[in-house]
Amino acid sequence: MFQHLDRLSRWAIVVTLCLAPFLLYSLAHLPIGSASVHQWLPDGMPEKDRYMRFQRNFGDDQFLIASWQGCTVDDPRLDQFQSKLLAPPTKSPKWIESVKSTKDVLRTLTEPPLELPLDQARSRLEGILMGKDGTAAMIVRFSDAGIQDQAASMDYIYGQADEVSGLGRNAIRVAGTVYESYAVDRAAEGSLKTLVAPSCFIGILLSWLCLRSIRAAIAVLIIAGVGQLLAIATVYYTGGKFSAVLIVLPTLVFMLTLSGAVHLMNYYRDISTVYRDHRGSRAMLLGFKPTLLASITTSLGMASLATSQLSPIREFGLYSAISLSFATLFLLLGFPFISDWFCGRKFAKEPSDLESEQPTIELPHRASHRIVAYVAWMQRNAIPVSMGGFAILLVSFYGLMFLKSSTQFDDLFPSDSPTVRDLTFIEKHIGPIASIEILLQFPSESELDVYTQATWVDKITTEVLTLPEIGAVMSANSFLPTLPKTGAVRDVARRTILRKKLNEALPNLIEQGWVADTESGKIWRITTKVSALNVDDYGLLTKRVEEMVGTVIPIHGANSIAKAEFTGLSPVMNETQKMLLRDLGASFSTAFLLITPVMMLIARGFWAGFLIMIPNVLPETLVFGSMAWLGFRLDIAGLLTASVAMGIAVNDTLHFVNWYAHRLSLGDSRSRAIEDTMSNCALAMVHTMLISCCSMLPFMFAEFTPTRQFACLMIAMIGSSILGDLVLLPALLLSPLGLCLMPRKSQKQP
Repeated sequence: MFQHLDRLSRWAIVVTLCLAPFLLYSLAHLPIGSASVHQWLPDGMPEKDRYMRFQRNFGDDQFLIASWQGCTVDDPRLDQFQSKLLAPPTKSPKWIESVKSTKDVLRTLTEPPLELPLDQARSRLEGILMGKDGTAAMIVRFSDAGIQDQAASMDYIYGQADEVSGLGRNAIRVAGTVYESYAVDRAAEGSLKTLVAPSCFIGILLSWLCLRSIRAAIAVLIIAGVGQLLAIATVYYTGGKFSAVLIVLPTLVFMLTLSGAVHLMNYYRDISTVYRDHRGSRAMLLGFKPTLLASITTSLGMASLATSQLSPIREFGLYSAISLSFATLFLLLGFPFISDWFCGRKFAKEPSDLESEQPTIELPHRASHRIVAYVAWMQRNAIPVSMGGFAILLVSFYGLMFLKSSTQFDDLFPSDSPTVRDLTFIEKHIGPIASIEILLQFPSESELDVYTQATWVDKITTEVLTLPEIGAVMSANSFLPTLPKTGAVRDVARRTILRKKLNEALPNLIEQGWVADTESGKIWRITTKVSALNVDDYGLLTKRVEEMVGTVIPIHGANSIAKAEFTGLSPVMNETQKMLLRDLGASFSTAFLLITPVMMLIARGFWAGFLIMIPNVLPETLVFGSMAWLGFRLDIAGLLTASVAMGIAVNDTLHFVNWYAHRLSLGDSRSRAIEDTMSNCALAMVHTMLISCCSMLPFMFAEFTPTRQFACLMIAMIGSSILGDLVLLPALLLSPLGLCLMPRKSQKQP
């Protein structure tokens, strides 16, 4: 049997070497990219449907607002930069569709046919395209090619800024949806290229220190490295892209594969004290069951993320489950050859009296004085320790009720980052950057003429501006003469003139994207600008705006004058926030329901399966509960940790329970079985915890905040999983509850 395993392992290495060029090619061509927030939501969601209808009627709202310190309408750099952006590109595709500066819009408002006074024109642009301090700006709208390749678009803009004398890319300040996607992609790419290597280096160093053998460290790191390459290749050859969420996948698979390899290497060290040959195959067989089951349960935990309605999370769950399965297959098949090649002589010792060729694998009982003393203390205090664990679970579960989420753009980056700096500058010197769109639809059968419809838009604009969160409002009325509001003879005459002029101006308003003429009627767009930095609950604000509009014009019921929809990226982001929390509970529950039956099969009992799942639930509830108590918000990367951490915790638990059940089957008492289990598994569990946690340390310095939060939460959960596996689990097994894991004939043993 062992000869067959050795031969199979050699063939696995040969196949891997043949695939090496393809694996390295995928590494050299890492695809980076991310989707906009509204694309995260699934089709059929009312919020997404409303936003897509808005885009169909008024065009894509992918834009960029650019300004700089000292930018005014008289700044010559404003015209020069605009000319550079509008110049036909010589080689690259046309990235820019249109560029409008503050000067352009002021000219439109002050020249015929409007001929507004300059002060009135400036007041209409305040908070939209001009700051109260006189800071000017420009709005850049992108072509389809520019929207598809946001990195190239932003590089083009920065390149043109460098060609303007006295400006340059370091001087301009930008904000907008295209820049947000570009900043996220850039941060993801930077994290992948700069942090993965330090993470691997730390893994190598810790593996060497923990295994006390450079050969053993190289062996486990080669296995983990191949697992990492398999993850990258899986994404690349299936047409996926490494988004800011998926960026942690290679390191995660590296960490999980390394954990399994360390456990197998620990078995290899023990095997070497008893057997002379086929050590790699024997060690693999000894750890085959817990390693395979750990991979299955971890993959199930990750696959539970596929229940998420948010596409980046669903994608992460599927890719991580598939990648880990490939990595585990290589771990089990490649370990015998790699371990014997690197460590065959290192751990070679004189074998015991056992026949080295016997097909069974058995190790003698061994336990140090410290372990014996620890287990004795745990046996005396099993009930108090178990009760303490349950108390922590209850307090943590209660805290989960107050957990909040965030998908605000400024929360994705550190407060001192250039990205937040630019956003802060634009909001301070120009105006709010986020928006809530009010779409007022007058049905085609409506008797209201264009002028009357415009008066309702004017009334809504006036009323909505009374909300303190609304910084500015822009609509078709911003490009119309001031509408008369009294019944004076002069105003009556002006109304007659304006009715005719508005009919003539309607095609221009439609072309500018402020009115849409559809089969069901005319839709007037009212854009309310709100802060992207200071508003915590866009859902509540949208509801207040809706209530305010309802007090001005009937929009519900049989007497409604018009229908109103409220959309924009801000409401979409609010729905994404709520979905994050719903998905957290759903993915956690799904992971629990998928993993628990596996535990029941291993423990060969219904209640026994639930018992050994308790230590695996502890890390997630403890960390997320602490986040809620301390007031930290959960972001999209934090959601990934719940199912992933449960899968990682299950890895160590399975090795522990597998060895414990094996010793019970040999007739050991509970205390003696735990002594032997601690002697054979505890050190490897501590090693995997240290290596995994330290491998995540570089990601705590990522520019992208969700990546940092993912690293922090993973370190906290993996660290607390040791408490669950080496403190709470032994206490539960030694308590009266642990009798459910005992063979029936041995349940009276202490």
